[in-house]
Amino acid sequence: MRNMLKTTTTGLVMVAITGLAGCATTSDVDALRAEVQKTNATANQAASDAASAKQDAAAAKTAAEEARDTAQDTNEKLDRMFKKSMYK
Repeated sequence: MRNMLKTTTTGLVMVAITGLAGCATTSDVDALRAEVQKTNATANQAASDAASAKQDAAAAKTAAEEARDTAQDTNEKLDRMFKKSMYK
């Protein structure tokens, strides 16, 4: 009996605390909605920036690969010129 009374009292206290904390005014809800919208806008902007950065990185990678290929071609030409001059 005593344990049941303690459990019931604890339950009522918890319901009272939850009820008091759960009462939100319209302005609180509107403020929360505004914050959620701001967060969504920030997330969308971050996703857009990331997509742009990904495109820029792909372009930079392509340019670097072209530069590497050009450097390799130039090295091969220089090697051929050096070998040719050695035979003369």
